[in-house]
Amino acid sequence: MVGLGKYTKNNHISGGFSGKARQSIYITLISLFAIAVVVLFVLFNNANIYKGSVEQQLNKRINSSIIDAIEQVNRLTGGVQANSTSRIAMVRQYIFNIDQLNLISISINGEEGRLVPQEAILALYDDLDTYEKLVQTATSSTLEIRTTLLTHLTALKELL
Repeated sequence: MVGLGKYTKNNHISGGFSGKARQSIYITLISLFAIAVVVLFVLFNNANIYKGSVEQQLNKRINSSIIDAIEQVNRLTGGVQANSTSRIAMVRQYIFNIDQLNLISISINGEEGRLVPQEAILALYDDLDTYEKLVQTATSSTLEIRTTLLTHLTALKELL
């Protein structure tokens, strides 16, 4: 038998890895797994920080819109004035902004991302519709609906 040499324990024909090579592969795989776990943890942590930051910004903007809407409602009187329609339109714009910011939060975080209850938005829109009808007909005082609208806005501000 020419060229085969002597068969030894470390020189077996099976083609497998030696103990040291196998240990080196295991260490490499464990190291890669540990690195992957650390990277995933960092990414998850950054995503949570970003999510919190987005929610905080949306809350700030919603609160700002509520404050602006309350300011406009406070400028309305119990009767119909020449600028009543434009003030109501501004309040509607702020309510619409609140609704849109709420929808953005829902689209990002799902239903648990809802910052403003849907019932509150609907109540505010109903108040505005009632107010506009009273202003258009100019047949009765708007003081009651103004108070209701102001109460709903204030309650929403306290909720947030």
